[in-house]
Amino acid sequence: MKLRNLGTYEPALAVGFISSFEGCRLSAYKCSAGVWTIGFGHTKGVKEADVCTEDQAKAWLIDDIKETQTLLAHYVNVPVTQNEFVALVSLAFNVGVGALMKSKLLRKLNSGDRDGAAEEFLDFDLANGKRLAGLTRRRKAEHDLFLKD
Repeated sequence: MKLRNLGTYEPALAVGFISSFEGCRLSAYKCSAGVWTIGFGHTKGVKEADVCTEDQAKAWLIDDIKETQTLLAHYVNVPVTQNEFVALVSLAFNVGVGALMKSKLLRKLNSGDRDGAAEEFLDFDLANGKRLAGLTRRRKAEHDLFLKD
């Protein structure tokens, strides 16, 4: 298990994992949280009638992962493995860095309690106060990946 600073990983490592849960839609839609979204979970500046190409959706995904990684790196104070990186960025991409920076998950990770941090992934499966099966599946996959050597 090789540990590195979260900010040193290549964002492309997270693309496959995140895109497998986000899927790609080339027309704007409202996600389960009621936010206008397009491509692979891109939300910045999206309006109701927006459309994009698959290439644009992929470029936005890379940019969004880079932004998430950069923001999250300010709050992760311990080195992480590649799998932990992908799981953390996937979670932060989905729920927002703001939600993660105030979480028990981050406190446990930064204190060295990796197993405890992994269990906290499972608590992020609500959208608008409702438990969603898709989010439960995603959190379980993030949890399992986080613990994988």
